[in-house]
Amino acid sequence: MPVQDNDEKRTAEQPAVDAEEELRRKQAQAQEHQQDETGAQKSGKLLPFLNAKAEFHQGRIDSLDEKIANQTDKIDRNKAKIEALSAKADKLEDTNRMLKATVGNLPGIRKIIEINEQRISAIREQKIPKREQKVEQGWKKIDTMTAKRDRIEHKLNRVVALNDTIKSFSIGFNKERREAFADAMTRLNGATVDCLSDKKASLEAKKQEILTTYNDPATSVVDKYKLSEQLKSVNERITALDDKIMKLARPETHYAEQTNDQLDASMKLTGDKLGQMVQDGTMDMPTLAEGAVQAAQEVETLDRSQVAALADQLGIQPLAGVEMQLEDDYNMIDGLINNGSKEDIDKARAELREAIKNMESIAENPFVPQEMRDNAADELVNMKKQLEILDMADEVEVDSWLTAMLENGDAVLTDDGGFKVNPDYYKELPRNDRHVETMTDIQAVEVMTALTAAGIDYSAATKGEDKVGITVSKKDVPALNDIMYAAIGKIARTEAAQENGGKGEKGKYQTINPEYYASLGKEDKHTRVEPIGTARKIVAELQKAN
Repeated sequence: MPVQDNDEKRTAEQPAVDAEEELRRKQAQAQEHQQDETGAQKSGKLLPFLNAKAEFHQGRIDSLDEKIANQTDKIDRNKAKIEALSAKADKLEDTNRMLKATVGNLPGIRKIIEINEQRISAIREQKIPKREQKVEQGWKKIDTMTAKRDRIEHKLNRVVALNDTIKSFSIGFNKERREAFADAMTRLNGATVDCLSDKKASLEAKKQEILTTYNDPATSVVDKYKLSEQLKSVNERITALDDKIMKLARPETHYAEQTNDQLDASMKLTGDKLGQMVQDGTMDMPTLAEGAVQAAQEVETLDRSQVAALADQLGIQPLAGVEMQLEDDYNMIDGLINNGSKEDIDKARAELREAIKNMESIAENPFVPQEMRDNAADELVNMKKQLEILDMADEVEVDSWLTAMLENGDAVLTDDGGFKVNPDYYKELPRNDRHVETMTDIQAVEVMTALTAAGIDYSAATKGEDKVGITVSKKDVPALNDIMYAAIGKIARTEAAQENGGKGEKGKYQTINPEYYASLGKEDKHTRVEPIGTARKIVAELQKAN
């Protein structure tokens, strides 16, 4: 009975490797696989990191917006109070004028006039200025928070633009891919320059503080020497930022005006650069963004033949993101996934559905900036196209298998549009000897193919939409169990398997012959835990001994 694991199957004549050798082999395979990945594929691994960054920056912006709104409310309340105090002072002044004009000579009235004058003075000279000071302080706080918000928004724009740049690699249509890349790079270029300008402004403010302290008469000679060293360092950093800004800054029309070859070459260089940084473990946003922008601008230093050569290399790279992960030869001429494994396709489909769900929440969130919502809506269209392609892959596989079966006379169509395979075998089996498993049609194709290869008799028939029932003799259930678990990660729904707790089905263990394990009584079971390399040696010897 075969070992159900993900490694190559070994015969009895093949020497089993120990655990250490097995680990080295897997590490070598992983490294080889990583080297085979394109830069665009590697850069795609940044997306979760970028999404987390975007959420973090958006959270900070939302918090600042709330604080700015609260501060604005305080300013409005203080302004309203100032108006009320001013009106009260005006009213007291009117009262005093009336009293002075009529009965102002009376001693009691003079006392009232004096008290009113004190109240007017307190309002005009103390209470109103105090409120005006609060308003002024409130505006200063708002200016500070607004400036901070602008800096964070520049960082958010940079994250979103880099995210969109990487996503553009996965668009399967040349025109749409180039447009998306050009738009994303324009925004990334602008946001990167904005972030560098923010850093320069911060250094300029620091420089001014140093100069103010330096020019203070109270500053000692020793302190002035230290300050001059700080000033020199800050000036050098400002000069370096100026140089970087000059090199990176481009007009908004820069990418839109590039030729198709230039855009394709820029995408190739950008994808390779990001992929290399991912492989090197570079995960800080300024370096990632500046590296992407600089890589894209390298095209400007190349001649036409070099640009064309890079553009040709891109032709075998991006296509659809899931296509890149699943296709061995990027052969998507017919718009279909052709040679990805079922496990990879299912994984890609699940990830894509989750991504669609998350993108829908962004597109429908009224608190998200409109530009991000529009981008999310556009991205949803592309994601849904990719999901349709993945779903179509299952249909093509089933149709191809069924066509071959019909041509060979191994299957017949039913009146309701379904099919039957070897219905005579079903009729020949006694009712009490039939074991039926129901699964999706794509799963059934894999299981039936494996049953045929193993020489196990079976019959099958469609049961409603996208369901197939496979029938085998009960004596063949253990073999069916192994085939199902190997092919689709499930074990047969039998009493023995249920007693076994479905351990293999849940993926916690790699199960071999769970029927036999479940059939043993508790007192008759002997279990040992061994390293996987040792366990394989034991299993090989058990198989040799039958």
